[in-house]
Amino acid sequence: MTVERRRAYDDTTVKDVKGVNEDFVLHVPAGRPLREAVDFLAEHKIGLTLVIASDGALAGVISERDVVRALYEHGNHALNMPVDMFMARDVLTCSDQDKVEDVAKLMAEKHIRHLPIVEDGYLAGMISATDLVRHFASKA
Repeated sequence: MTVERRRAYDDTTVKDVKGVNEDFVLHVPAGRPLREAVDFLAEHKIGLTLVIASDGALAGVISERDVVRALYEHGNHALNMPVDMFMARDVLTCSDQDKVEDVAKLMAEKHIRHLPIVEDGYLAGMISATDLVRHFASKA
């Protein structure tokens, strides 16, 4: 007798893993001093956050690595400079309908650990590599 093996996550979407709730998307406003982004990261115990433009659009992301690089290049003066000067602007995103397997492959290929979830042009959440690992581990 042959038993067909099927992966448990074949049809699992980002929404199945993460859910989507734009009311709870952590972010900092564009144009604010880097110091505020540092405080925000520390307060929320996170390593990356979204930077949102005044019109609500995703402007970029700022990470702990970006902060370290800013301090190395500009010293303490960087803390008073706009977060926009140091954020990554070309941010890959995903949809809540994307398959988690595809999202995991993209994260591995691009060496990224976080993807903003965008629906109908609006920020709807964030999925991390940790979210995916937890999901896959629960299916093992």
